Amino acid sequence: MSTFAVFGMTRDQALADARKNVKTTRRTPQGEVAIPLSEWVQLCEKRADEIMAGTKVKQLGPLFDAPQYADEFIALARRTLKCRDLQIRCKAALTDAQGNPLINKKTKAPKVGWQDYEPDRARSVA
Repeated sequence: MSTFAVFGMTRDQALADARKNVKTTRRTPQGEVAIPLSEWVQLCEKRADEIMAGTKVKQLGPLFDAPQYADEFIALARRTLKCRDLQIRCKAALTDAQGNPLINKKTKAPKVGWQDYEPDRARSVA
């Protein structure tokens, strides 16, 4: 069962997100006007810089069966990409502040989600 994943942000992912969100037109008194390609690319680069300076992280790459494979992925990413905040997360039963498992009201099953992986602490992996 694949329960480990690497979360973080790379420059490539930030640029892809920026390309999705930066508009290709701007509103003027004459109506919608297309932004020139060179200006749009600059806007995308600026937005990617803002994303890299932020704290938002996404899942990078595939799911892994063991944390050592995720460590290898992180080492490779740090050598080859501009990245930040790389961390391993695992799927686990979510708990409240007192440590009690959160229960899905509809299915009556424990809620499962991503939590930071800490090798020292024993955790129930779903």
